[in-house]
Amino acid sequence: MGRMLILAVAIVFSVSSAYAQSEQQVQTGFAAVNPVVGSGVGLMVFGRVGHRDGDDLVQSTVWAASVVTNSALVVSSDVSAGENTGIAIVNPSNFTANITLTLRNQQGAIVASRTIVLNALHQISRFVTELLNVNGTGLLSINSTAPIALVGLQFKGASFSVVPTNGPPGETALLLPQFATGDGWSTDVVIANLTGIAQTVRIDFYNPEGVIIATLPNVNVPPAGVTVINR
Repeated sequence: MGRMLILAVAIVFSVSSAYAQSEQQVQTGFAAVNPVVGSGVGLMVFGRVGHRDGDDLVQSTVWAASVVTNSALVVSSDVSAGENTGIAIVNPSNFTANITLTLRNQQGAIVASRTIVLNALHQISRFVTELLNVNGTGLLSINSTAPIALVGLQFKGASFSVVPTNGPPGETALLLPQFATGDGWSTDVVIANLTGIAQTVRIDFYNPEGVIIATLPNVNVPPAGVTVINR
């Protein structure tokens, strides 16, 4: 099938959470960018995610990352301060992934652990407090039996920022785990072509259950040009 770039921008982790400002539906999922003309080499892909509430706009850029089987990120939760870490994980493979989450406190002691099952081509996005008993700051290690992609966002009130991960570079795909649209949320899929040859890609938008909900079959990216798709 060739090289597949999976854009998964982790934004909305629970529509019923304190971050949802109304009962309007928020569509989330992940997007796969598949080369049609060209190899995909030299394409730079990232998500530009924003939330607008009246005149206030909060926006963050989430770069495509590589598929990994292990990674780690710092998570933090403080209800009184309105802080929580959101995590999105996508399984782009054809195999079920058994994913072990291990949380250590700031002193390095294990305080919580659990294993979740993520089916092939499925995605999950949750606040860390929905996955583990988190109160304060700690290091979350993630180990999977199948290659996955993940991204974390640290929320504080209405603002959010990307949480760095230490995952090693993958070999077959670039990933991030989720887009969001509706109820003030929007996601731009930005594709830059660093080569001197025009490339064409197909963008498939999936829901969290791995069902394609929209497809853009022929997205042209000019030589040394940039194409922006708003979802």
